[in-house]
Amino acid sequence: MRLNYGRTFLIGCAFLGTQALFAIYNAYMPLFLQAGRDDFRLSAPLPGGFALGAGITGFMMSLENLAALLILPVIGALSDHTASRLGRRKPFLLAGAPVTALAFMALPLLLGQPLWLFLLVTLVFVVGVDVIRTPTIALMPDVTPSPLRSQANGVINLMGGLGAVLAFLVGGLLFRVSPAAPFFFGGAALLLGCALVIAFVPMPSTANAPRPPGGLGGAVRAALSAQDGGLLANLRSVAREGGGSALYLLAAILFLFLNFSSLTVFFTSFATDTLGVPRGTESLLLAWFSLSIVAFALPAGHLAARLGRRRTMALGAATMGLALVTIGLSSNLPLIRGLLVLAGAGWSMIVVNALPMVLDCAPRDGIERLGAYTGIYFIATQTAEVLGPTLLGTLIDLTGRNFRFIFAYAAVALLLGTILLWRVRLGEAHTPAPAPATSLSR
Repeated sequence: MRLNYGRTFLIGCAFLGTQALFAIYNAYMPLFLQAGRDDFRLSAPLPGGFALGAGITGFMMSLENLAALLILPVIGALSDHTASRLGRRKPFLLAGAPVTALAFMALPLLLGQPLWLFLLVTLVFVVGVDVIRTPTIALMPDVTPSPLRSQANGVINLMGGLGAVLAFLVGGLLFRVSPAAPFFFGGAALLLGCALVIAFVPMPSTANAPRPPGGLGGAVRAALSAQDGGLLANLRSVAREGGGSALYLLAAILFLFLNFSSLTVFFTSFATDTLGVPRGTESLLLAWFSLSIVAFALPAGHLAARLGRRRTMALGAATMGLALVTIGLSSNLPLIRGLLVLAGAGWSMIVVNALPMVLDCAPRDGIERLGAYTGIYFIATQTAEVLGPTLLGTLIDLTGRNFRFIFAYAAVALLLGTILLWRVRLGEAHTPAPAPATSLSR
């Protein structure tokens, strides 16, 4: 059994586009929202900022994730019930990518405009990207058997890390020219990635599959139902599987992503305010983190095949925690770059294996659940993304805007996630059925 790397890389192109968008969004939106405050230092002026505090900025950033928490599980389950000539997932990419890209590119053009208008366009972007995300990720398990999903997710995360690296490197250089330039780059990357998947990734047609009665409304009701693989039915199965083991896994993922959200949302503020790096360089520092994710994504999948997914994730949490604690104590830029590489390696071990573990907690009863369980995975990650920025931003304000607090917070979240991870008894790769005795004797 061998992984189809070419097809998996193509699927990863859409993930590259979405990760490029989120890297740019997380790097520059906090600067847009906080610029204009007397106590927020920037090496170069950023006209049109909204002069918000760290706490309200964290809350604003968490709204995107709150919308994702509500939308992604529904879209995942709905894609399981979608019948079309393009298959289950591609229609969502076709509908969502153009709207998402246009709204994203409009954001920096609205600096200096009323805050409500800026937030309205942000909402359009958020809804559009959430229509894309779960079906994009569910494409991989659609075509990949259980034993190969960690390796395949390594490829997907390699592509996502590459998207973030391009966003930070190219986006950082473009940001020096114009605040709008990185957003135009990200929008173009999303459109190209989704177009490649739609054009070149073969997916079986579901046009002749049974359709729930009632059109789109009937499909939504079926996707949310408590029967036949609906979202409510799958949430109940999560509570039952392995004596609650799946719930421990989702709780562990929540804490591990609390750590990640702290790094992605407020690191550029730490670099600008505390380290005093020049404008455009703040995102280049994070490129070392993302480049490391790219480099270690494939090895993380293969390591899980040897050590198991749970042990690999725990090793990644320990590695990342050590790196982040040391960053919090340092102002040496070359050392911080090296530690960000170490943190990226640790994060690869976590994120490459988290989704395959959740997918392999699903009951094997012949019901299509991959989109729904991908959505359930996003419930854990997006809950972290909702809680994390608001909680951490408030704590930063309470500590006198001490951005070094980020790293102590991240280390505690990693420790709690690891403790929960050791209560998990499900999620390792399913062993293929043994071959018949007659074939072995040949």
